[in-house]
Amino acid sequence: MKQFSAVAKDQSGSLTLFITSLFLLTLLLSFAIIDISGAFVAKRQLVNIGEAAISRAAHNIDLARYYSGEFTVSGYGASGERYLVPIDCQAASNTLESEIAMSQLHRSPVNILSFTCEGDLIRATITSRIAPLLALPILQGSVMNQFLNITATVSASNEIRTG
Repeated sequence: MKQFSAVAKDQSGSLTLFITSLFLLTLLLSFAIIDISGAFVAKRQLVNIGEAAISRAAHNIDLARYYSGEFTVSGYGASGERYLVPIDCQAASNTLESEIAMSQLHRSPVNILSFTCEGDLIRATITSRIAPLLALPILQGSVMNQFLNITATVSASNEIRTG
C-alpha cells in the first residue's frame, strides 16, 4: 500500500502527458480549421463559376421583346431611368447548362439544382460535392472524411441606362 501511495504522489510524467495531450488537441484543431477554410474557399470558387456562367447566359436577349420596346423599369438614377433588357429564357437555360457542364470544382462536377427565369432576371442554384482538403486514413468512415456539399445561388440581369 505504501508503494502505491508513493507512486501516486510521484507526478514526474504528468507534464509529458499534458504536453502530448495539448499537442494532439492543437493538431486536431488545425486539421478542422484547414477543412473549414477549404470549404469557404470552395464556396467562393463555386460562386465565381456560377457568376461567370450566369453572366454568359444573361447575354441571350429576347430580340422580339427587345425590338418591340417591352422593357421593365428597374429604377431611376442620376442619369435617368434604368431598364432591364428582356432575356430569352430557353437560350439562357441552354447556355447555363453548357457552361456548367464544362466546369469542375476540386475535380468534382458542378450540377444545376434549380433555374428560374422571370423574363428579365435569371437565377440559378448550383452545387458540387467535394472531398475535404485533409483526408486522414485513420479517420476513415468518420464525420471528418465525408464529402462536403457546396451550394451557391447566383442571379443576373441586363440593364440599360437612359439619359
